[in-house]
Amino acid sequence: MENNRAHGTAQCWCSHAAHSHYGEATGGMSCRECRPRIDETEIPMLMTERRRFERFDLPRPIRTSVGSSPAYVVDASISGIGVMQHQPSPPSGTSCRLMFYSDFGPITLECEVVRTAADRNGATFQTGLRIVAADNDSEARLRTMVLTLAVPAAKPSGH
Repeated sequence: MENNRAHGTAQCWCSHAAHSHYGEATGGMSCRECRPRIDETEIPMLMTERRRFERFDLPRPIRTSVGSSPAYVVDASISGIGVMQHQPSPPSGTSCRLMFYSDFGPITLECEVVRTAADRNGATFQTGLRIVAADNDSEARLRTMVLTLAVPAAKPSGH
């Protein structure tokens, strides 16, 4: 009977018995049958993914600059931007202002360089920028742009 009460306090939706659950001591309950514990072999892969929000590739790169170097926005999320350029970007941790024109209007973002990686032959560099600030209009335009990339318009069926 005590097991059923503990199960009920977890407000579990799965209807598995209380003995199927773990994690009560940490304040959250998980079902062993519905959500098994993470396999230890998966942890290195999970630790390498640092992004909180998925980035989406732009169908056409948008011209901008990072510092004094010309660049192109190639992917975007609501918390970060990916740019491609022919010169290395400033070092990681450096602040920069990114300004570009989207289909939804001008976007100005205060960013921080997170990483830069050269392609195989060193001709281009991919730079990841974390967005640290944006005015209200730019933030709204960026969110609209990312939403449009995440949910592409339905294609006509031709009928």
